Amino acid sequence: MKNKSTGILLLAVVLLGIIALWVMKTDSSKGGGKAFSDFEIENVENITKFVITESTGNVAELEKIGEEWRLNGKFKARPENVELLLKTFKHIAVQSAVPSELKKTVVANMAARNKKVEIFENGELTKTYFVGSPTKDHYGTYMLLEKNGRKSSEPYVMHLPGFNGFLESRFFTNENDWKYSGVFVYDPLEIASVEVEFPQKPSESYRINQLAKIVSLLDIDGNPIEGANKTLVENYLLNYEKIYFNRIADYTEKQVDSILAVSEPVYTLSVTDVSNKKRTVDFYLKMSDNPTVNEVTGEKNIWDTDYIHGRIRGEKELLVFQYFALGNVFAPKSYFIQ
Repeated sequence: MKNKSTGILLLAVVLLGIIALWVMKTDSSKGGGKAFSDFEIENVENITKFVITESTGNVAELEKIGEEWRLNGKFKARPENVELLLKTFKHIAVQSAVPSELKKTVVANMAARNKKVEIFENGELTKTYFVGSPTKDHYGTYMLLEKNGRKSSEPYVMHLPGFNGFLESRFFTNENDWKYSGVFVYDPLEIASVEVEFPQKPSESYRINQLAKIVSLLDIDGNPIEGANKTLVENYLLNYEKIYFNRIADYTEKQVDSILAVSEPVYTLSVTDVSNKKRTVDFYLKMSDNPTVNEVTGEKNIWDTDYIHGRIRGEKELLVFQYFALGNVFAPKSYFIQ
């Protein structure tokens, strides 16, 4: 017990030391007395990278490669999330100064828990935000600016004019929240073929080929199917313009393996584009969080009627798709035949 108490005391001393050092670095006597309040970045098109680091150690590094933003050097980032932060960088403004009687408390709290946001323009680090907690009314966010390696002597309450809310939640590091959600996002004319498989009912499986804007319906073995409605076949390819997953399932890799070990796909979709790149997704029924009972038959339905699992071949995550957003991608072969 004594060793445990000593350890806790030592941890507290170290933490207080870190806070004291952080406060000293923002004090006017140590930081040159300069208060930096120019958080906004006028020309956000010059931003080539920004790095968000949480006090927990989690990091999200977003870098512009060509016309695409990449996450941690591994994934394409969600364009809408990047755009939200670029707008924040451009329009962020000082709501008020921090009252002198609150300054040390605010700085100490930020030292103990903050999000560090490093912003690079044309490859050079130009500004660093230290993002603290929201104000009591949740209409502002305590922030401190660093430029050229020197912290401002003053923290500020920051906001976005016209936006009623705090900014801290915009700076997140979870890879799953940043990862681009597009799965099948094609110009229909760039699609060479689509294969739709029904493992539990193979007779309904089929393939659609497109060559020189002419589409044809075939069975899964490549044999032409007579009596197909050409308009339905052409319109079917439009489904693949905007297919996004809803979220990444919150499972460990081991849990995903366990789920797939006792399941088989109910649908498999494969798209090959004109450059011969192929992407395949296997879909699996998802257990409902709230199973229902048919009032007439008394039969229990354990499957989710709003969402379905999917897994891109070659990737580890199990994704969650909304049936409504998928349109009629699971249309059977018989749908196209008059």
